[in-house]
Amino acid sequence: TDAPMVPVNSYPYLFWKIVWLEATGNVKFAPEKAWGHDFGKTGDATADTVYTIPATGGDNIPVPGTAGYYMVVVNLKDKLISIADPKVYIGGDCVGGAYSNIAENKFTVDNANAKLTITKTLTAGDIRMWAWHKYFGAAQTPSADWWQEEFIVLNNLIEFRGTGNDQTRVPLTAGSYKIELNFKTGAGSIATVTK
Repeated sequence: TDAPMVPVNSYPYLFWKIVWLEATGNVKFAPEKAWGHDFGKTGDATADTVYTIPATGGDNIPVPGTAGYYMVVVNLKDKLISIADPKVYIGGDCVGGAYSNIAENKFTVDNANAKLTITKTLTAGDIRMWAWHKYFGAAQTPSADWWQEEFIVLNNLIEFRGTGNDQTRVPLTAGSYKIELNFKTGAGSIATVTK
């Protein structure tokens, strides 16, 4: 009941959050921790579990039916809500300066252990992380960039950039790492892997 959405930097109508949803139940949204301005959906979901936001109020949104992590995105401009599989990537100097959604830099969703993980050999340099959804891409003019949905792991916590400025850098030495993100608890870890 206390799950603030993350604003997409420079897009005041776009919000996202990776959440754990149970197999049954419903969700709604509100700009405050109170009833009265809450909103849900109108009608049934279209392809890719997309709902339309009504002018006011609306019905509860049912969860997809399988417990696990989902990326929930609210687009207030187009009046759409999406519930999709999470897409999270690493980038930065540690992967040769890549800042795009490259498959080999994508986290794996491990619902059995309630984590998103990636194990990878990295070069020395800063690591950056971000979430991605199609609403951030070609549907926007101009499309949002990776840093506008960025977050870092700092002091074993997931810290979201949101509408803020550049975050604290997280430099790594060259080596093999396992990165784990627990969006249920907000915990994150970046650990070296020994052979």
